[in-house]
Amino acid sequence: MTITLSEGAIQEILNTPSDQPDRLPEQPVFQILGLKKIQPKQGDASDRYRLVLSDGVLIHTSAMLATQLNDKVTDGEIEVKAVVRLDKYICNIIQETRKVLILLELTTVKRASEVPGKIGNPRNAADNNAGGQQNGNAAPAPKNVGGGSFGGQNNPPAQRQQAQTFGSKGFGGGSSYKSNQPVNRGGDGAKTVFPISGLTPYQNRWTIRARITSKSNIRTWNNSRGEGRLFNVEMVDESGEIRATGFNEAVDKFYQMLEVDKVFYITKGSLRTANKQYSSIRNDYEMYLNNDTIIEPCNETCNLPTLQYNFVNIGDLENINKDQIVDILGVVTNVGDLAQITTKTTNKQVSKRDITLLDRSEKSVTATLWGDEAEKFEEHAGKNPVLAIRGAKVSDFGGRSLSVLNSSNMRVNPVDMKEAQVLRGWYDNTGKNNEVASISGQRYSAGGGGPLKFLSQIKNEQLGMGEKADYISVKGVCVYFRRENCMYKACPSEECNKKVIEEDSGFYCEKCGRKYPNYKYRLILSAHLADFTGSQWVTCFQESAEALLGRSASDLGQMKENQDEAQFDQVFASSEFKLHTFKIRAKMETYNEETRLKCSVVNVVPVNYKQESKRLIDEVKKLIAM
Repeated sequence: MTITLSEGAIQEILNTPSDQPDRLPEQPVFQILGLKKIQPKQGDASDRYRLVLSDGVLIHTSAMLATQLNDKVTDGEIEVKAVVRLDKYICNIIQETRKVLILLELTTVKRASEVPGKIGNPRNAADNNAGGQQNGNAAPAPKNVGGGSFGGQNNPPAQRQQAQTFGSKGFGGGSSYKSNQPVNRGGDGAKTVFPISGLTPYQNRWTIRARITSKSNIRTWNNSRGEGRLFNVEMVDESGEIRATGFNEAVDKFYQMLEVDKVFYITKGSLRTANKQYSSIRNDYEMYLNNDTIIEPCNETCNLPTLQYNFVNIGDLENINKDQIVDILGVVTNVGDLAQITTKTTNKQVSKRDITLLDRSEKSVTATLWGDEAEKFEEHAGKNPVLAIRGAKVSDFGGRSLSVLNSSNMRVNPVDMKEAQVLRGWYDNTGKNNEVASISGQRYSAGGGGPLKFLSQIKNEQLGMGEKADYISVKGVCVYFRRENCMYKACPSEECNKKVIEEDSGFYCEKCGRKYPNYKYRLILSAHLADFTGSQWVTCFQESAEALLGRSASDLGQMKENQDEAQFDQVFASSEFKLHTFKIRAKMETYNEETRLKCSVVNVVPVNYKQESKRLIDEVKKLIAM
């Protein structure tokens, strides 16, 4: 089978003036004739690879593989003799004349095992003197290729200037756009404004002009490496968008300056591969503001776009993987009550509120707001506003649900958004009267979440039989507590709850390998729950047991040690037959070669009768509408 390369593409690349990247050949097909790992720059943890490419006529020895494609080398997809198509690439000029191709995205057309040998009889591009006579941009063969020279660090100012015109060919696809004229920034003269879509980690001298579309609050972090502060901003220009993060000194330097909806010139900053788990920004990279970063307000008139969205229909969320970040536009049909929860990581209380969103798919989803956003959203209750959320996290908790993150951007009734106006009209005219299906199930936030079910459904629906545990909310009472062996003496250290072994001189913890002079009590309580449909034995651990009994483990332990059995029994008796909402985890577990269903209480709170009344009214309305 004949393998066709893009003959003449290398000469065309070398002949293309540096100020006209839109003339670069689109998706050229080359053969790899050389592959070498080079010494990474200091501080660069990723390996870097240099490639020699051939179009069957000429050989180009200055090509670098972007680090996000390194796995194609380790997997054997990219090897000498393989034929590849460059789907996305850029050209950098280094050492005044040499063009280096940075390969950002590529497709393997033929693996090395499928190619018999070198295709054609290519010669070195430098020997062909290709392009050098035309514009001075031709690249002689490199004499010494190292990690430092490919990043563009040594570019003289005259060669660093790139085009004001950036197109789809130069950046491997997408629609082209024309930027404004060069802006005189002083010093070196006219500085070129780069497009955001053209930024890569292989450039370190650039200036972008961008509009700030969102800015997070200042957050603190504390881990084994220390503590500090950070904030995020999202910005956009005509070519695309990017997320930037500032730490510590950058917080003091830039946080107050960067105002949402204003335009700034930003010069320098480090770029790294973006973590798509925490952002819906459509960019392979994210920016970090550092000590070299220069940010100045743009006082010129410019027409940069505002916040960009890629909305997903609520009905399509069922087909989207857990933890993916999405943009959602919906009408708020219900605003839940404000609740307070204690986070496991920080042990601090935080506000939360569940709201229900509906769109034209006639499906609704529950979205959880946190912190200040949850507290302030009370003013929108009963008004059915249109809400646009940029960067919500998909969860599989209770079917499909959404969580609004610190990095998310929310806009209530965005008047400048055509999609929001169309959705508003649909809801007011027909949507509010249509039958709606929820993809979130029936969550009961007062009990910590999970679809509301009866105890009989645990067995009837075979909950807990799958690979993952099932979480449900149940409204019921405890009819009996098993008092025997309901607590134990545990290691007193804060991180360890292992049962200690009593010795003459103290208490020994096998997990910590230490002997302590004292201990702490831990509860592990078996309780028999019941509702009008059935009953179920459950296990309540420390926090849920203390909430259910209304007394701490240390108090109960003191009663035991004082042999105050009457008071001890009274605590349990007074806690029976009280209505609570339980969040239950159901999972099949094997112990001593016996597999059985184990149900444990994750959270327990008294019934919120206000919320329960609202739920029952909604159920009645649904029955009337049937």
